[in-house]
Amino acid sequence: MKKIFVILTAGLFAVTACQEHEPETGMVLDSPQNIICTESTENSLAFSWDAVSGAEQYAVRLVTAENEKSVELKYETGTAAEFTGLDSGVSYVCMVRAISGMDYSPFASSAPVTTGEPVPGPDDPQPDDPDAGDAYAAMKIPQSEDEHKEALAFPGAEGGGMYTTGGRGGKVIHVTNLNDSGAGSLRAAIEESGPRTIVFDVAGRIHLQSELRIRNGNLTIAGQTAPGDGICLSGQTVRVDADNVIIRFMRFRLGYDGDPDADGEDAIWGRYHDDIIIDHCSMSWSVDEVGSFYANRNFTLQWCLLSEALCESGHSKGSHGYGGIWGGRNASFHHNLLAHNNSRNARIDHPQIYVQVDDQGNVTKDYRESHRGHVDYRNNVIYNWGDNSTYGGENGYFNIVGNYYKPGPASEGKERRYFVDAYRDYEKDGVIYGDKYPELYLEGNYHTLGIDKGKYPDDVYWHHGGSGTLLSAPLSIKADDTQTCWTTTHPVQSAYTAVTGYAGASIVRDDVDERVTGNVLDGDYTYEGSNGSTGGIIDSQNDVGGWPEYSADTDNEANGKTDTDGDGIPDWFEEKFGLDTAADDADGMDIDIHGRYTNLEMYLHYLVRDIVAAQTEGGTYTSLG
Repeated sequence: MKKIFVILTAGLFAVTACQEHEPETGMVLDSPQNIICTESTENSLAFSWDAVSGAEQYAVRLVTAENEKSVELKYETGTAAEFTGLDSGVSYVCMVRAISGMDYSPFASSAPVTTGEPVPGPDDPQPDDPDAGDAYAAMKIPQSEDEHKEALAFPGAEGGGMYTTGGRGGKVIHVTNLNDSGAGSLRAAIEESGPRTIVFDVAGRIHLQSELRIRNGNLTIAGQTAPGDGICLSGQTVRVDADNVIIRFMRFRLGYDGDPDADGEDAIWGRYHDDIIIDHCSMSWSVDEVGSFYANRNFTLQWCLLSEALCESGHSKGSHGYGGIWGGRNASFHHNLLAHNNSRNARIDHPQIYVQVDDQGNVTKDYRESHRGHVDYRNNVIYNWGDNSTYGGENGYFNIVGNYYKPGPASEGKERRYFVDAYRDYEKDGVIYGDKYPELYLEGNYHTLGIDKGKYPDDVYWHHGGSGTLLSAPLSIKADDTQTCWTTTHPVQSAYTAVTGYAGASIVRDDVDERVTGNVLDGDYTYEGSNGSTGGIIDSQNDVGGWPEYSADTDNEANGKTDTDGDGIPDWFEEKFGLDTAADDADGMDIDIHGRYTNLEMYLHYLVRDIVAAQTEGGTYTSLG
């Protein structure tokens, strides 16, 4: 295993009420405390306050300091608010009350703050508390995220799923063994319900005996908490079949042992759900696709490494070895590495899955309006495909931006000197699912052999003849069609460097990811298939030596596991940042000076802070609105 050392070179969203009325009933909640101005410009002010136990939302009123004239009233579910369009040089006061149902607290007020003047210092413990400032700085949270004034799924979350909340505010469950099931197992933790964050006290490979299906959402799986070399899942597929799920720094290396029930299995997949983000995961050795995610809303697959799908293995249809099918509505696929997969690198959506029909051809379910829409495919690296690279898209809408295409040994004679093989027609069993070319926005993509402009003047192969629509402006990606999403966009050469450097479960890269990224950089391959596949395309996990050994002893910041209070935050971290080792303070907000992330979330980020900070170097934080 190789530890990556980084050297740096340098939810729920706010809802504005329709009318200025507060509830009328008894005052039973405590008033918010520590209402402070966190930012002041010529025409805007931002405030934060401490959370109130039992509060469901907060009424936040801005008034002029001189005559207490009401300027604006907002209702916030978080503990921060921003007011814009203000007059310069005017002094304002922010008043906040806590609300739960029809119960509420008295208003509490901030000190007066004047637009255009520095944020007050003496009464503001955040900037003037050197310990708090130093602790926050140690987290290396991307500065661009301060624009949001609210918690994202985690620092570094981008794209359509960036506002996913996962297990925030829920219980912490420790995985204490590598068993397939039973007390202390990952499966048992996943099968629980309610908001929850799963942390790992062990490292190694969990060989699944049956499908691992996530049925209960409001879940965060924090693979970065595993000691040593981390966690790998093998043997059976993992299915994301729930809303509001965060999965980070895990490995999904399926493998095939001849089991006929494994026909068509992906390493990990999911569809027909909302609010999912999968970050820094490694996926390989699938019978079908390595990782397929489509027909989801508010979705992100970012910084993942998908490699070595098994080509001539056990699929009933014969040759497979596919990267993935990627689509959905407000779905983002960015900074991923696809390598040594025969085809579907990626297939951009699949129209058949959105319309379900019975034996007579009657539509029984139709997901086209709810789960199909704009897709952003950005800064991905595609290496050494066999039959095909990126294709499909029937009746869809896609941004194709800053992707790096590098044919390899398996691509000989199939170099695909275009960026998209666009499909128009798709019919099966007499049912027409696709009849229109995708609408495409292309910008900044790169092919190492160049585009064959004589054949593909649009940089697109219009597969069924004629041509489709090339858009002059990018498609928007907005969570729930309303909330603008953001993604770091790198120049394509910088994306190639960043993705090969940081994609996958990269705290400690295993031998598989080390070998694959080395092949990408060198333009070569190491292994061939045992059933006829060549040029780096394999047929069995045994062709490359099988699963690596995963040790708990490899140097890793997550190795210290003593957690006296059981809150998911080890004692060493609590001592370092002034938390209480004897009390559950996972949901406190003692470290984030902006009041966005809980102490537990700050610990989870701290373990990967160097990677998150380094991977965005040289990129531009880009609005997808």
